[in-house]
Amino acid sequence: MTGSTRSHLRQVLAEQYRLLLQRLSQRLGSDSLAEEALHETWIRLGQGKDIDSVSNERGYVFRAAMNAALNLRRSRERRHRDETLDIAEEQADEAPDAERHAIGKEEIAAILRALDELSARQRDIFLSCLMDGEETELVARRHKISVRTVQSDLRGALAHCAIRLGRGDILADRGFKVSRK
Repeated sequence: MTGSTRSHLRQVLAEQYRLLLQRLSQRLGSDSLAEEALHETWIRLGQGKDIDSVSNERGYVFRAAMNAALNLRRSRERRHRDETLDIAEEQADEAPDAERHAIGKEEIAAILRALDELSARQRDIFLSCLMDGEETELVARRHKISVRTVQSDLRGALAHCAIRLGRGDILADRGFKVSRK
C-alpha cells in the first residue's frame, strides 16, 4: 500500500464505522464504550509514525478499537478507585483524630488490596454492579456469562472483601458459609 497506512486505516474506519460500531457494541455490551473506543482509535490512527502494511485492514481497526476500549475501561477503574478513595476520605468524620485517620487509611488500603486479589472479572462485576449501579443483565452480556454467574461472582467478591476486612461475622449472620483462606 502506498501513501500513509494510517490515513488508509482511518478511511477504513470511516467507511466501516456502522459495522465496526455494531460489532464492538455486541462484544463490549455498551454502545457508548464502543463509540468512545472508535473515537479514540480515530485519534490514535492520526498520530505517530507510519506503520507497515496491514493485510486485514478492518480486522486491524477492530482490534485497535478493542484495545482502546480495554484501556478506557482500565482507566475508568483506576479513576473510579481514586474517586472512591476520595469520597471515603471526604465522608469520614469532619475532624477525625489521628488514630481514626490512621484506621481509616488502613481500611481503605485493605479494601483496595482485597479488590486487587479478585479476578479481573470479579473486580469488574463488583465495581460495575455495586459502584456504577449497572444492571446484572448488561454485565452478563458484556462478559458473555449468565446472570446467575454474575450474581455468584458478586456474592463471592462481597464475601472475599468482607473476610479480608475482618467482617466475616456479618456474612455468617446472614447465612453465608464462611471459609477463611
